[in-house]
Amino acid sequence: MTDDRRAALPRLHIGAFNCGIEGWINTDITMHQWIARLPFAAKALHLAGLLSDARYAEHRQGRFARLRYMDLTKPLPFADGSLSAVFSAHVFEHLFPDEVGRLAREIARVLAPGGVCRIVVPDMERIVALYDPSAPQAFLKGVFEIERRNEVAFAHHWGYTRASLAALFHDAGCSETHTRAYREGVCPDIDRLDNRPDESIFFEAIK
Repeated sequence: MTDDRRAALPRLHIGAFNCGIEGWINTDITMHQWIARLPFAAKALHLAGLLSDARYAEHRQGRFARLRYMDLTKPLPFADGSLSAVFSAHVFEHLFPDEVGRLAREIARVLAPGGVCRIVVPDMERIVALYDPSAPQAFLKGVFEIERRNEVAFAHHWGYTRASLAALFHDAGCSETHTRAYREGVCPDIDRLDNRPDESIFFEAIK
């Protein structure tokens, strides 16, 4: 496939939440996309004190109206070789290892030859380096990312290193893997997609 033909294919943004951008299929499972579909729902929740000023402002800007629901534990709803790029930031760590293995294979399946997948995850090696047996709180928070019961839905279920990501995507069928820097790489729109420069691994796999 030529570069021009591949570039014309759709691009998938996994876990976009409030950071969806034009030119990508922006997906998530957040309840905010359903709120955005109900007339006056965001305003009513804001007036009731159930939606913060900042989140209500995002609703008014249409941040969540552009989202498409996608369950990552199921096969991706795209044909083989139909996407030019896939981007995901701080999503993989919220899935269980078997789910991530299936997702990586699905990503490889839907990418066109030469397509790129860019994954951003917390840097487990950096988190491990925080471990102090006399004061393990920083390490534990880095691993689990929760401190209270009402945060369980956002807990981390697994951790990744540069080597484990490379093995994951090589096993999934990608031909190349690369550790990148913040806003460096071959993924399209990287200057708009990368928005968490600290404490992350930036990784790309090429189909």
